[in-house]
Amino acid sequence: MPMQNSISLDPAVGLGPDPEQRMTEEQAVKLRELTARADEAFDASLTYRQAQRRIAHLQEYLK
Repeated sequence: MPMQNSISLDPAVGLGPDPEQRMTEEQAVKLRELTARADEAFDASLTYRQAQRRIAHLQEYLK
């Protein structure tokens, strides 16, 4: 299996310059659903970028 560049797999690549932007309500709903399915704690303090990464991680984990 060929190696993939981990940078291209990061969903936060190409996002705007505001690293402190709060996660959206849509992200919060998705994260609540995924963390419940994974039996993990939901963290409401994540930023937009952190939430994107967490969603991607949980989706991969729950496949």
